[in-house]
Amino acid sequence: MSESIKDLINSGALKNGTELIWNRNREGSKHLAVIEHGFIKTADGEFHRTPSGAARHLNGDKAVDGWKCWRLKSNNQLIDELRTQRRIYDKPKQ
Repeated sequence: MSESIKDLINSGALKNGTELIWNRNREGSKHLAVIEHGFIKTADGEFHRTPSGAARHLNGDKAVDGWKCWRLKSNNQLIDELRTQRRIYDKPKQ
């Protein structure tokens, strides 16, 4: 399933203006981004539809699972956890 940040915004799990952080412990660096207009805007001003696209952009065009690296700056929660919660709540009732 290919999900985007807009999917989480539409579900109410994220909102525009939310700050994200990717701590890269091995490299000793971190990246900051913000949710803007339904996209992830990285610090260099580039807009990305998916967390993985943003992470790949910052990782020298090498594939990265952005859902597993970007966190909410406010509480350090992985955005993958938000996606998982949304899936649970959106699951059709049987």
